[in-house]
Amino acid sequence: MEEISTFGISKQKILEELLAKPRTVSELSSKLGVRENAVREHLNALEASGYVGSKFLKTKVGRPKKFYSIASKGMDLFPKKYDLLLKILLDELTREQGTTWVQEFLKKAGERIVSENGVKGKDVADLVNFYNNLGCMATAIEKDGNIIIRRQNCIYYSLALGTNNLFCGTFEDALVETMLPSYRVIKKDTVTKDKHDCEITLSKSVADAVK
Repeated sequence: MEEISTFGISKQKILEELLAKPRTVSELSSKLGVRENAVREHLNALEASGYVGSKFLKTKVGRPKKFYSIASKGMDLFPKKYDLLLKILLDELTREQGTTWVQEFLKKAGERIVSENGVKGKDVADLVNFYNNLGCMATAIEKDGNIIIRRQNCIYYSLALGTNNLFCGTFEDALVETMLPSYRVIKKDTVTKDKHDCEITLSKSVADAVK
């Protein structure tokens, strides 16, 4: 999953300006101190990639002008601290309802994210693709008859640390085992303060292994 920091400075500034409100090429050129042709070139590239959109709007004087605005895909480039909010919610739920209730809650959430997104997979490659669509930078290898999935980017790193891996241990198991019913999570190498990658080891369930 891309972040705004991966873009060039000019494109970053254009997206930041459009985050505030729709603007014309002329307005962006004036704001950024960049030639209009250069601004137009950046906007064309951003629009072609789906990060911005454009439409003609009537103005008080003269003909309609072309305004550019940030698209949903462009909004997704900006960092969002969802993990902090979710950690606070889980802390409060644990305090009010207890750990067992929260574990069951997370289990249902893991099952639901699979069913509602229609991502029930046929094999491990489907799970890896699902993780990568979330930005996990995942790969899978086979070792000693098991499957090891390594994710270089834990998308809920702070949340995993803040809940002593309760989130991963319950939500993750339910997600994986709902998506791939013939596998079970048998081992985890979770994130730590100094380690941002993680691994999960999957094994075929006994019933499926003997088929």
